[in-house]
Amino acid sequence: YYKNIIDSSTNIVLINDGNSIIEANNSFFKYFRMYKTLEEFKKEHECVCDFFIDEDDYLGKEIDGIYWTEYIIQNPDKTHKAKIQIDDNIYFFLITASMVSKEYNHYSLVFSDITKEEKYKEELEYLTVTDPLTGIGNRRYFNISLKNEINRANRYKHPLSLIMFDIDFFKQVNDTHGHDIGDEVLKEYTKLIVKLLRSGDEFCRVGGEEFIVILPHSNRENALKIADKLRYAVERHKKVVPITMSFGVVEYRDGEEFDTLFKRVDDALYRAKDNGRNRVELG
Repeated sequence: YYKNIIDSSTNIVLINDGNSIIEANNSFFKYFRMYKTLEEFKKEHECVCDFFIDEDDYLGKEIDGIYWTEYIIQNPDKTHKAKIQIDDNIYFFLITASMVSKEYNHYSLVFSDITKEEKYKEELEYLTVTDPLTGIGNRRYFNISLKNEINRANRYKHPLSLIMFDIDFFKQVNDTHGHDIGDEVLKEYTKLIVKLLRSGDEFCRVGGEEFIVILPHSNRENALKIADKLRYAVERHKKVVPITMSFGVVEYRDGEEFDTLFKRVDDALYRAKDNGRNRVELG
């Protein structure tokens, strides 16, 4: 009777005994199509959490040292979401738990599919932090990222540096060739720089032709080398319209405020422009 009830649900419903799944409804197998029975599933997996993608804001196998099912039961007032990969598909679920039998320690886990809502939310978040022309982070993304990196640098005492740069005489490019060509220059040289940066570096467009790279775990000397590599690559690229760029480099000082750090790198950039452009200045 109860099996018929849970099988009628469009949500995944699992009955768990604290160690493993002891019952799964039909909807479970609509998602986990590679398995015909629960026994087949359990031969390869003890837990559905094997499919969790461990990311911020989503459940992992353990949260604060507590097994995920126990964590949900202990925190019924919290919202619990899981990001799950099944084959090549990514799904998002809202998960709730309730006790079915205290005597046998059986409880139900209900997985409500919120994939459409979460993907829409991700798209909106992407649009709010992405520069629409170049596809890299915008000024809002830079502000968020730098504040986060400052907090990490303070907590873990690792170095942090910034490179700020802009295109020399970009107004002349627009005046001579038109704004459409100017946009192509921004896109082309953004692609060039993306290829030269490390995977952990944060590259953002913070103004019309102004860009910043956040370099976690890089001291001033390393940042200087990276900036000079970028400057040299831009000068040699000569695609769309040949251009050069000017660069300012600073290293974060322990306890320094966001605005002070930003002003120092901005000042370094303008020294590079005042001293002849197509050069790197330390701040």
